[in-house]
Amino acid sequence: MKFDDILETLESNDKILDFKLYKSQIPMYLVIRFTLLQSIINKEYNLTNPHVKEQKKSLLKTIVYILKTLQSNLFFAPKKNIYIFSSDILNVLNKGKYQNRLYNDLYQFTNEQSQLFEISSDFNYKSPKHSRVYSLDMILLLGKFCSIFGKRNEKDKKTIEKFLRYLSNIVELNDTQLKALQDLLVKQSKYLYIQYFFYKAFLKIKKPKVLILDCAHYGVYLPLIKIAKELNITISEYQHGYIGLAHPAYNFLPSIHDKIKGYFPEFFLTHGKYWSERVRIPGDKIEIGLSSLVKRLENKTSTSKKDKNILFISGGTTYTSLSVLIESVYEELNAMGYEIFLRPHPSEVSALKKRYSSLISKGVSLDTNSLYDSLNTFEIVISMEVSTVLFEAVCFTKKVYLMNTEYTNFYEPQNPFIGFNDSSSLIKFIKENKTIDHSSSYFWEMNWKTNYNKFLDMLNIRKA
Repeated sequence: MKFDDILETLESNDKILDFKLYKSQIPMYLVIRFTLLQSIINKEYNLTNPHVKEQKKSLLKTIVYILKTLQSNLFFAPKKNIYIFSSDILNVLNKGKYQNRLYNDLYQFTNEQSQLFEISSDFNYKSPKHSRVYSLDMILLLGKFCSIFGKRNEKDKKTIEKFLRYLSNIVELNDTQLKALQDLLVKQSKYLYIQYFFYKAFLKIKKPKVLILDCAHYGVYLPLIKIAKELNITISEYQHGYIGLAHPAYNFLPSIHDKIKGYFPEFFLTHGKYWSERVRIPGDKIEIGLSSLVKRLENKTSTSKKDKNILFISGGTTYTSLSVLIESVYEELNAMGYEIFLRPHPSEVSALKKRYSSLISKGVSLDTNSLYDSLNTFEIVISMEVSTVLFEAVCFTKKVYLMNTEYTNFYEPQNPFIGFNDSSSLIKFIKENKTIDHSSSYFWEMNWKTNYNKFLDMLNIRKA
């Protein structure tokens, strides 16, 4: 399966954008696009959703969550030129307090002009925080509450049926996929217009000049972007993770770019040229860099490296196959003197025992430390999934492995790492002391402060 073939099938005909939600006039395809594409990929490669749902919260925790949302709701935020919208899941513990690992430096660099907002993670807020952060959940809660009493629009009902029939005629979808898409569209048919109404009130009151939205190309901020552009507010997104030529959120068929640019950011701020060359979006791409990585490299010490340590990386979608791989090489690597570690995906935390108990009992250690502190202590990094962690690991070691599978070749047909086909070739390459050909500069732009300042200057927003 080739990703571009999927795009051609879905997006070569403009008609796919003609089916719109009645009140918001947002194309239904953009609402379900990422879910649709990812479901096709998941089905093809038998992937698991990395986001493990937590157990239902108690009444007390629910009340605490609602109170915290009310206390920190976005309407209480001060007026600033730059509003950054992120997620609480990106917070890491630093000196006893939580800070957003991706956006904290951008926020602090322009502190007088910026304000950080976050969506809760599983209806929970990590606290205490290093900086004042406001919650976006208020609009989500208001949207859900109002949609309970709103009637389903009959025009939407008929259009959804027509749209799903149209999709079924151009791409093969099973009943499970169709049901998921239908449920999402039914929910959003009432929900998006309510969000639009409250976002409009928020932006008119606060009057920011720039919005930096996490995951905007996934379609999660369609009503916010629509109203922001009507109000001439600049929209941008900062790269939060892996992107490539087959990433469903960051690659659109070029022929529809002009028709969808009103629903997506004008600017995409990437970590380097490597990444900018691997996205096809309607906005402009600007290389900024990854501040947290640059800062860590500036403080990197050569004495903390530990030989004979191997780190396996989990992306959460192929954890069963990863467990099989680790078990198949564990004894031989152990005999060679290596200590084996596994770093789970952040979304797997609530299911670690369920997923990895057999590995833990065998002697595999779980690594949940700060990513860069961890990478600086491992001689070898291995994964069965494409992840930014592999690209970041290049800054700390030249022994970075990615397994050659149909899935990884789908995302990275030109594997920049050490490719291996199975457990025996992995052991062979480790014994041969294999290293990669590329340096970190191939992936990462280092002058993030200068680049971010240039971006703000371009928008006539100067650093205080």
